[in-house]
Amino acid sequence: MKRGIFLVANLKSQSLCANLIHSIRNTGCSLPVRLVHFGGDKIDSEYILNECQVLDAEDFPAEAHELITSLQTVLTVCPKGFLYRFLAWYTDWDEFIYSDNDVVALCNWEILFEYLPGYQIVHADEEYTTKGKFNYHKPEKVIEIFGEAALDSALTAGHFLAKRDFQMITDLKCAIEWFLLNPNVPIKHDQALFHIASLIGKWKMLNLCRSPNNWLSSWAGNYKNPMDLIHSIQFSNSFKAISHLHYSGNTPQGNLPIEEFLFANLSNEKRLSKIMAVAIQKLSGAMFLNGKKKRAISKLRGVFNR
Repeated sequence: MKRGIFLVANLKSQSLCANLIHSIRNTGCSLPVRLVHFGGDKIDSEYILNECQVLDAEDFPAEAHELITSLQTVLTVCPKGFLYRFLAWYTDWDEFIYSDNDVVALCNWEILFEYLPGYQIVHADEEYTTKGKFNYHKPEKVIEIFGEAALDSALTAGHFLAKRDFQMITDLKCAIEWFLLNPNVPIKHDQALFHIASLIGKWKMLNLCRSPNNWLSSWAGNYKNPMDLIHSIQFSNSFKAISHLHYSGNTPQGNLPIEEFLFANLSNEKRLSKIMAVAIQKLSGAMFLNGKKKRAISKLRGVFNR
């Protein structure tokens, strides 16, 4: 059984990627890591290059490129590099974990494979609680088409464990057709299409955050600071497992207490320098203005691509 961890990154996400790999290795996880170049400037971190097999999209077969090209026709608010996560199905691994860069491993991810038998996807998130608002302009239409429980199977595309089942690729292609037939229903990004593919293919999926496993939420936004996270793990009714923290929603800047985990791979001096730079941006208002600009651009793209 061949297994591994699949990442997509470039120079811009290098610091997050290095910290992610550090967190993975610090748990004792020895799974091989493959990293596909996102686009733009390439990673030059010696640490990352030593830990990963680095690939370009060109290293994958023609059918993989055909899928990416097809995805681009409907995922109009999604950069091409984001779609490279689906290249994981074209490796020689039988089972794999895909992870975004803005993630920190909190357990040895090798244990996640123990939950995979009988399922095509294993994930640990509370995306199902959002009622589809981050995936669909009209979530009620998804319920109308796929049934009352359709939104309960929502999952984040930022961290999941999967089998290399090519029927899932067929389902992704069917989801592309669904997007074309229902252009006003989904938000045009890969997570929404991933969910639609799972509904079309009736994938067998296990969400570890739901009963009976009841793992803690993996979204960093659910915790105020590291102490809050530790208390959530240890001082609930019983010990709660947690697989990772995912800093999704916006690019983490390091100004929030829970983001302390993002500096775990740095020396004391580099950590303090990073925190000082973040503090200057935050206190000067530069971070606020940059955030407003990014949100405005994102909203405009969403309007023009509906």
